[in-house]
Amino acid sequence: MGEMEKMQRLQEIQAKLDPRAEARVRLGGVFKPAELFRRKLVLEGTLFWKTPGSRLKDIHVLLMTDILVFLQEKDQRYIFPSLDKSPVLSLQNLIVRDIANQERGMFLISDSSPPEMYEIHAASKENKNVWIRHIENTVSK
Repeated sequence: MGEMEKMQRLQEIQAKLDPRAEARVRLGGVFKPAELFRRKLVLEGTLFWKTPGSRLKDIHVLLMTDILVFLQEKDQRYIFPSLDKSPVLSLQNLIVRDIANQERGMFLISDSSPPEMYEIHAASKENKNVWIRHIENTVSK
């Protein structure tokens, strides 16, 4: 996907984002949909977030140049999932690890204080590897 297609796709996503949607981020900040346009889209797709209670929740993930954004589709609009962790994750000091004995699972570990860990699953091992490669490449830039 070229840069123009990524910009166009980001505009489509933002148009589907509930304008009242906002996400609490670490350190008490608030992330609003308009902030997506200050960034470049690197990769997007559907992954599964393992929530407390062992459920896998479908999420639409945007890998931006400096953050990961988790969205949920509801009534043909995107909202930020309301879970115990922030749906906006800084790539600064982010560590990605495979989950032992789970070929489609990975941990995203935010090396901040206090650290937070997200358990994410992909549809396939190949898809997980694509995400890991893109996240690691983006983190190292």
